[in-house]
Amino acid sequence: MNDNPSDHDYNFKEWTVKELRKFSSENNITIPSNFKKDDIVELLDKVTSHPEFVDRTSEEELEETLYDEDEEQEDEIEEKGPLFQKESKELKFWQKPPYSSLLNIDVAKDSEIAFYDLSSLVDKFFDKMLQENFINYKISGIALKTSASLHHHKISSVIEEQEKIQKKEEIEKMRERASRRIPETLTQPVQPKFKTTTKEELFGAMRDAIIETMQKKEKLKRRRIKKQKKKEAEEKKAKAQAKLPKELLKHITGKEQSIEELLESWFNRIKGTINLNDKDATSLHELEKIIKNEEKSILDRKFALIRVFLALMFLSTNNRIILNQKDEFKDISIKID
Repeated sequence: MNDNPSDHDYNFKEWTVKELRKFSSENNITIPSNFKKDDIVELLDKVTSHPEFVDRTSEEELEETLYDEDEEQEDEIEEKGPLFQKESKELKFWQKPPYSSLLNIDVAKDSEIAFYDLSSLVDKFFDKMLQENFINYKISGIALKTSASLHHHKISSVIEEQEKIQKKEEIEKMRERASRRIPETLTQPVQPKFKTTTKEELFGAMRDAIIETMQKKEKLKRRRIKKQKKKEAEEKKAKAQAKLPKELLKHITGKEQSIEELLESWFNRIKGTINLNDKDATSLHELEKIIKNEEKSILDRKFALIRVFLALMFLSTNNRIILNQKDEFKDISIKID
């Protein structure tokens, strides 16, 4: 079969509609569904008459013709005899592996060299073809078509694998989102079984509860009596020591402290004031300033001033300080004895 489309003589009118549609599908010619036989014949005549039209059905027959030629050569060798067998048995490079894999798409898919190193294999194939005395265009075309089909197969297989991986990842993500985490079960305490009580047991429990309540009341009563006795004993002890109770001391001194403690505190203040001012003596006005800083209300200041004056009198009579006043209603100087 010739490669030039002008050499083909297609008698489409004698073909059936089924054969016409099969021819169209093999050559990637789209035929509308509403076309009748005459319309299909007219369309195919226009397409096949184009100079660039290539019949795909004839390309599929190239491989068969190639193997037919090889068989014819073998038959000729057998007819010529054993003398010519040695020379004629020398195979072409495309008949030897790995280049022979480029002549059959099924073999090329199974070949690791053709599948994983296709570009270098095709380059070497055509380099060797150019070194031949005569270039076999049929073999070159078959090799080129096989390499293109194999390349398409590789790309499609890689895309399919990537799509499968992406689908698996999406499914796993959806499962993680949709999955619910079930909390761990909590151990429940074992509830005791209810027991039926008799009338006697009920009255016994009531009697025990009443006795327990009475005992608690008796204990509280004893504690109150004990506290009262302790308080009375402390009051008797304070009277025996000639000390005023704390309640009276609070009204007199303004604080819960004894007279001795009050005198000692003011003596220490006088001593500290003299040392702070770096002088031999201080005055009542200086102590009055201290009272103003400590007491906020006027009434408290007056009571505090009275307490200070009384403390000065007691300290003076005990010969702990020396008081001196030049004139009446003047300031009183205070020295430590």
